[in-house]
Amino acid sequence: MSKKILIADDSQQVRKALRDILEKNNYTVVGEASSGTEAIKLCNSLSPDIVMLDIIMPQLGGIEALRMLRSMNKELKIIMVSALDSMDRVKECLKAGANHYILKPFEEDKVLEILKKISPE
Repeated sequence: MSKKILIADDSQQVRKALRDILEKNNYTVVGEASSGTEAIKLCNSLSPDIVMLDIIMPQLGGIEALRMLRSMNKELKIIMVSALDSMDRVKECLKAGANHYILKPFEEDKVLEILKKISPE
């Protein structure tokens, strides 16, 4: 069964790149969010297995959204997406309950490796 994934990033280009990688490799993208607030709403209505969550977004940032999502669902797999220059934030996310992280710019093999690591079929 294909894992259902929600992509949350304020960059449409990043969302498209992730969607392309995921769909090409038989994952189901159930939705896309451009803010942390939208990610939480979509998470409630779409019930994804995995959320790929950008750290820096408008309205509600990724770290705050991570904490809210984690408090709502302890089983949800959350992968933070971050630029190379924010490793301190990545560490903060892992402490706050993220399952893993992907650094931008990301490579297809690395994305797939992390997905398999956190949620084996």
